[in-house]
Amino acid sequence: MIILSIETTCDDTAIAIVKYSNNNFKILSNVLSSQIKEHNAFGGVVPELASRCHIQNSIPVLDKALKNSKISQKNIDYIAITNKGGGLIGSQIVGVEMAKTISFILNKNIVQVNHIRAHSLAVFMDTENNRIRDIKFPIISLTASGGHTFIVLIKDFDNFKVIGRTIDDASGEAFDKVAKMLNLGYPGGPIISKYAKKGKNIIDFPRPMINSSNFDFSFSGLKTSVLYYLRDNKNYNIENVCCSFQEAVCDILTYKTIKAVKKYKPKSLIIAGGVSANIRLKELMKERLNNIEQKICFYHPDKLLTTDNALMVNINAYFLIQNKKIDNWKNIKSNSLRSI
Repeated sequence: MIILSIETTCDDTAIAIVKYSNNNFKILSNVLSSQIKEHNAFGGVVPELASRCHIQNSIPVLDKALKNSKISQKNIDYIAITNKGGGLIGSQIVGVEMAKTISFILNKNIVQVNHIRAHSLAVFMDTENNRIRDIKFPIISLTASGGHTFIVLIKDFDNFKVIGRTIDDASGEAFDKVAKMLNLGYPGGPIISKYAKKGKNIIDFPRPMINSSNFDFSFSGLKTSVLYYLRDNKNYNIENVCCSFQEAVCDILTYKTIKAVKKYKPKSLIIAGGVSANIRLKELMKERLNNIEQKICFYHPDKLLTTDNALMVNINAYFLIQNKKIDNWKNIKSNSLRSI
């Protein structure tokens, strides 16, 4: 089985072509065109600009992906697209129309993938050994990125229940906004993490909602607290600010996730999304897992699968095809306003 997958939910135009055989796979091509340079001046993604860039980048990325795959287009069995929630509506429409056009030309069915679910299940793809990981259900998944922060209970490949979410900013967005305050550039996560390594956790930034009875998050107050600290401390140490802010975010994310683990008693824990690449987050999650009686397997995706990419869409499509979750191009409409 060969699947061509498209991801355009935010600011990356990505296409991957993967061949599957039992529990093995071969990545025939994986092409991504980033828009970091275009959005860097704004300190975050500008939706209208992102849509225009997708229009410009989509055909060149498709051409390169097909060329790199070294296969005939006729050999492609399915077209996969993120179109079941989670993304910028304009950006997603570009990808959906592209998928429908390819589907019409090749007379192949389309598989619609939820963006947030794609992040969670990306961990099943072991790119080092080209095998699908055997991860046991039920799973608790923390998906933390620039646009989303969710805790999800996953009972099988197509059974997801949101048990916690941010009520305002996403955790990755908070990283971006704090980096902008510090004039560090975009995206903020990797830059803040770099400065945090040299800093000390000595600033007492708040942990909003950490003691709430539910599993929801809030990061706007933390972001505002950093703003006020910078305003009131002109001679601040940038490394200490980054370290203390990062520690606050990781403390909140891990505390709520472990709380969910204790309640739902899953067999596996997954962290996914761009923030899952944060080294401190993974360290703290492991520390807290070791301090609970429950034994649980902990997974995080390979680095190239943490940010938006077409491989995560591809592996999700593979699982959906097993459950016969496929559509004809005539029935596809953009569903970006749904979340998960």
